[in-house]
Amino acid sequence: MRGMPVRRLAWLVGAVAAMLATAAMGAAVDACSVATTVTLTSSENPAAYGDQLILTATVIPSTGTTIPGGTVTFVDEEANLGTAAVGSTGQASLVDSTIGAGTHEIEAEYSGSGTFASSVSAALQEVVSVQGSTTLLLPTVNPATYGQTLLFVVSVAPDAGSGTPTGTVTLTDGSAAIGSATLSGGTAAVVVTSLGVGAQVITADYAGDGNFSPSASAAVSEQVDPASTATVLTVSPTTVAVGKTVTLTAAVTSAGGEPGGSVTFSDGGTGLGTATLSGGTATLATCFAKSGTQTLTAAYLGSDDFSASTSAAATLAVATGSKCSTGCGKLLALEREASGITLAAQPAAEPSLATRATLLSASSTPASPQLVTVGAAPATVDEGQSVSLTSVVFGLSGAPFPSGTVDFAQGTTLLGAAATAQVGTTVDALASLRVTLAAGSYPSITATYHPDSSAQPYYAAATSASTAAVTVERVAASTTLDVATSVNPTAKGRPVIVTATVNHPSSSLTPTGTVSFTVNGAGAETVALDSLGQASLTLSSLPAGTQTIAASYAGDPNFSGSSGSTTETVSGATAPTATPSAAPTAVPTATPKPGTTAKPSATPAPSSSSTARAAAAAPVIVPPATTTPPSRPSGLSGSAPLNPDQFDTSEVPPIDAISLVSGIHMGSAPQIILFLVILNLLVLGAIAATSRRGHRLTVQTLEHAGTAPADARPERP
Repeated sequence: MRGMPVRRLAWLVGAVAAMLATAAMGAAVDACSVATTVTLTSSENPAAYGDQLILTATVIPSTGTTIPGGTVTFVDEEANLGTAAVGSTGQASLVDSTIGAGTHEIEAEYSGSGTFASSVSAALQEVVSVQGSTTLLLPTVNPATYGQTLLFVVSVAPDAGSGTPTGTVTLTDGSAAIGSATLSGGTAAVVVTSLGVGAQVITADYAGDGNFSPSASAAVSEQVDPASTATVLTVSPTTVAVGKTVTLTAAVTSAGGEPGGSVTFSDGGTGLGTATLSGGTATLATCFAKSGTQTLTAAYLGSDDFSASTSAAATLAVATGSKCSTGCGKLLALEREASGITLAAQPAAEPSLATRATLLSASSTPASPQLVTVGAAPATVDEGQSVSLTSVVFGLSGAPFPSGTVDFAQGTTLLGAAATAQVGTTVDALASLRVTLAAGSYPSITATYHPDSSAQPYYAAATSASTAAVTVERVAASTTLDVATSVNPTAKGRPVIVTATVNHPSSSLTPTGTVSFTVNGAGAETVALDSLGQASLTLSSLPAGTQTIAASYAGDPNFSGSSGSTTETVSGATAPTATPSAAPTAVPTATPKPGTTAKPSATPAPSSSSTARAAAAAPVIVPPATTTPPSRPSGLSGSAPLNPDQFDTSEVPPIDAISLVSGIHMGSAPQIILFLVILNLLVLGAIAATSRRGHRLTVQTLEHAGTAPADARPERP
């Protein structure tokens, strides 16, 4: 009956020991995973939208010199910018030119690899400002006539870097807005029909968007001439007797609209009268006093917006009859007479586009488009920056839009080609191309239209009458040099990776050449730039203190040299080891057998400075303070002074549970193993002690009853 509590106690102690052992094993596994730290730097901060940014993450292990593997994901406030592999230097880089204007919180998330734990960098605040823009207004059909539909094409390009401007453009004639349109792919087409006669000064204003600043085009002068007119005279009736009324009707038409003004009717140069146009017609009722053939004409006098025109001569036969009694030669009412006088017929309705296209295809050979234009923006760029080439192909009335391609060329050198696209519901087409040109002068860029199979029945190939000019300068573009270290501050002896990044305005060129690194102005070491314009150097022996690390870029034919520096704080303590120590550590020793003497430990006494530094690095067990010098090591005799390099092991405090649990928490492998050994010894000792006590109680009970077996009685000393 008394054995049951013993078994229960043993089971309980064993369960607790198993739980503690499991926790200790988990701590031991965690201790095998090396912690990491990630630092994140940017090649340019602040930057302008569209500039090439290089984000560099450096993965630093807490111990050892092995370079971690794996990947790094760059995140912009929950938006994934991309993932890059960690290279041989422990760094991962991502090139991005699409980060929008504003302030961004960017983090680098290391995935972990093998024995290296995952980690996340501190947030990097990247400031991106708006990019400048250049607006180009392409010429249209010039001169134009009043009422003619004009197509103005606007191209908006970045001043530097990359990206495509969005938003709206507005055309103004002086200070009056005459039309607007939305950009698509950096271009917009504005249809205008409201220009007055005369020289008009047209500009295009770009409103900007969240990433590009507003800009205005240079002014384009557009000459608008009065619209031409045609006047047709109709005489009714065509034979009349002397004295009878005859009606003269003039119809004035124009492609520019409905003309206004007046018409003068004449008989062989002698004026018969003048009538005002209404609805495009003017009517004069008159009679003739003499018989014979009359030669009649109608002359439209013109207006501000419409040109003058004279009809062809019409004849009228006047037969002998009574004298005119109706006031011959006087202007009569302009409305129709109820007696059935017929006015001139109105022009027939214009055939539909499909009908006109069929008539054009069947009755004529392919013709050149009405006009092919060409434009380039910006007109001057540094080598590596892009240029937008744009062309408008103005179609023929009655034909479909000119589908096909446009070749942009400098002389016989093809710069690129782009397909045409119809502009709205017009019969005009637009082609736009973004190119990066080599350094040099391009004084006469032309655009040549080539119709495809659908347009070949209507259009022939044609080249722009005007040219565009572009200058691409090979200059030593200014650069700045950003110098960053992988970890700062650091401990003496820990490797530090120094990365120099050449920042530049080009969107396509990358600086080449070398970067020279120095520490405190000495020990120059040269490293070649990589494909991202970066150079990295690992420094493994920086002395304690504040160190100035400088870098100098030598430049190349396209980029000027630059320099930069940073300071690195190196603490005097060496890089952490697996078992840092600042004071005698409580390490268990074997209990000496009776008659033997324990040998003293020969561990050197740490200095006060190293003790302070190690104390800051890791928790240690500190012996109790004492005012008396330590006694001589056990087992020694004589009067020889105590060796200062030795200490008395008798003064080492015993290991307590708090210290051991603290060691487990800190992931110290030796303390974990020691804790497991002592824990098992304690469990076994407790079981054994409890069993002996139970056995003794049982024997005593039996003796008292007089029934104890002989083998159960305890031996007497």
